[in-house]
Amino acid sequence: MNKIFAILAIFAVGGLLFANVPVPTNAASNLDYMLSIAENGQKFCKSEIEARDSVPPQILDLYRQSMLDIEKLSSAIDANDVKSAREHFVSSMQKIKQISLMISQLESSAAESKASSTSNLVLDRFEININKLKAISAKFGANIDFQEIDNLMLLAKDSHEEGDSEKTKQIIDDISKKGNAIYQVLKSITEQNKIIRAKALAERHIQQINMLILQAKELGLQDSVTKLEQSRINLIAANNTSQIKQSVKIIIVLHQSIEKSKVELMESIKNTDIQLSQQQQFSLQISQLENKLNILTSSAYGNNAAIYYLDKAEALIDLAKQDLSNPPKDISKQLDQIADIILKVEKMLQEST
Repeated sequence: MNKIFAILAIFAVGGLLFANVPVPTNAASNLDYMLSIAENGQKFCKSEIEARDSVPPQILDLYRQSMLDIEKLSSAIDANDVKSAREHFVSSMQKIKQISLMISQLESSAAESKASSTSNLVLDRFEININKLKAISAKFGANIDFQEIDNLMLLAKDSHEEGDSEKTKQIIDDISKKGNAIYQVLKSITEQNKIIRAKALAERHIQQINMLILQAKELGLQDSVTKLEQSRINLIAANNTSQIKQSVKIIIVLHQSIEKSKVELMESIKNTDIQLSQQQQFSLQISQLENKLNILTSSAYGNNAAIYYLDKAEALIDLAKQDLSNPPKDISKQLDQIADIILKVEKMLQEST
């Protein structure tokens, strides 16, 4: 209502400011609308003033002056005094506008005062932070008891509503200490979970390293073996993801190097196979299998199951050598059996690491 009335008043006042514009002689008969607008404005101000328990003296004084202007306006209209009617109308509307603005300011101040008396920014912020702590606690299953801090929040709100600022401040200090203690507990739990995840990640990479070490030994890549063993030591000691990532970068490079060496070896064997007789090819395969057995035997200490299969593979190699020394015959099936046993032992050793 304030806005609509103010707009009407502005237009009315603006239209009447052109006092130098000629006015027809019968214009006085059309001046009643001024009185109607002014009286409506006066009624509005009266209702707003009466609706309040106390009103500043400035508003009451402006109201009395506006009533006087309206009375003069009415008299000017009755006397067909157009010029005076316009002046008294403008004067009354200016005062009514001032009253409207001052009442609006009173309403804004009252609203702000009410908001400040019913809310506390510190308590509001604490409540938000406590809810965040509750969400984190639930996420990690920390099972933290928030009953005490919730009770403190209720006490702080009650004392704030009662206007006891000193007591409210003391309770807020207690809430801050309790909240910080809960935060430290959750922070510790979070760090522990990070370490657990890091250890699990490291364990997966350690299994990969063990396999790569066996492959590097078979290929005679002693430098890669040394680097992989050092990476394994670093991973075992790692307790954060940044340390693990650094070791993983090294593992990836070494893995690529080993794969490249395997490809080169396969190409070399393929080219050699073309030039060698079947007996020579079998002899080369036996030599490679023996080399693998020797490497696995050095890693199988204490693993009785692995030792059993290694002994069996060694006996099969001796038998293959005998069959190869006698009138040559196809021993490819025997060699495949030995290769299967070696693969089985490799898996056993990897799982037991």
